Amino acid sequence: MRMRMRMRMWVRVRFAPAAVAILMLGCAAPRRLGPPAADDSAVRAALASEGAPPAAAPRPSPLPSAWERRTTATGARWYRGNTHAHTLNSDGDSPPADVVRWYQEHGYDFVVITDHEHITDVAPLNAVYARPDRFLVLQGQEVTQRVADSARAEGRRQAHVNGLGLARVVMPLGEGAVARGMSMAATFARNLAEIAAAGGLAQVNHPNWRWSVRPGDMANLPDSTLFEVWNAHPAVNNSGGDDGAGGIALATEVLWDTLLTRGTLLYGVASDDAHHFLPKRLEDPESTGPGGGWVMVRADTFTPAAVIAALRDGNFYSSTGDLLDDYAVTSREVLLRMASSNAWDDRRFRRHFIGRGGRVLAVVAGPGARYVIRG
Repeated sequence: MRMRMRMRMWVRVRFAPAAVAILMLGCAAPRRLGPPAADDSAVRAALASEGAPPAAAPRPSPLPSAWERRTTATGARWYRGNTHAHTLNSDGDSPPADVVRWYQEHGYDFVVITDHEHITDVAPLNAVYARPDRFLVLQGQEVTQRVADSARAEGRRQAHVNGLGLARVVMPLGEGAVARGMSMAATFARNLAEIAAAGGLAQVNHPNWRWSVRPGDMANLPDSTLFEVWNAHPAVNNSGGDDGAGGIALATEVLWDTLLTRGTLLYGVASDDAHHFLPKRLEDPESTGPGGGWVMVRADTFTPAAVIAALRDGNFYSSTGDLLDDYAVTSREVLLRMASSNAWDDRRFRRHFIGRGGRVLAVVAGPGARYVIRG
């Protein structure tokens, strides 16, 4: 029974004002998976406990025509990528070339190198490994921000943010990268502004690592910020739990639902946060290896700028397991079709259509699904 549950596929389709987001939890990384975490009662409790007003008024429904055009574009194709990977240039165990080679050899179309406070020059890597319309290496950085908090046993909380496509390094605030006299929200605001000024797209990383990020910390993030709803590192507490200080931290899915309900439009990313690529570590279930989560980006052209633009527009879905043949969103309905190679096993697929407050609007079984938007 336990193995059968691990092999199930969950497809979570979330409706936020002016956007639809898809998260697929599946069988590619069974050691790191759990059942769907969305719970409307948990979202309601989180909203009530925060007390702060929504970041913005809800956007009008139905979905605007710009989204309809974007998600039903002809001539676009899917590109599989990872937005969070480390090398020997920070705390990874392998040189950039080995990291890039792993992703190229395992069916990825792009990888973003995101070392701590270091931007790897990807031009030499692309000279060797890039292939037209097949593989690219993008440059990035993880801004390793910490925020002093005397209420915590370790005296700090973590506010790490990736910058994808950065042109220059963004240094975290404070001596030793510890911001003092500032809130988590203020450090997020500063670092996201710096990432944008450096030409990058921000991605908030592993909010439950060391139980650091709360809904109020992220309520005023700019729209289209990426958010790691699934990080494949084994110690980042995606499923939430006891924070060790008398509180219960939300699962990252519930955190996402809470923020969407408040009017903060974040796009959920699944990523590796990979550090270990040496052969002896790849078989270690406690390692932070690659292949645990990815994004499928839809773009008309395959360039670094096109990939970043598609991520910024939310024209992608995130997965830890299976793939879609296609999806389409109009002002009236959402259509999903799972990869045809897996259509033989209909029982694995459950599509949960989720609305405001984390409420499950519909559950559909089988390789295809249609949901009519009711406003």
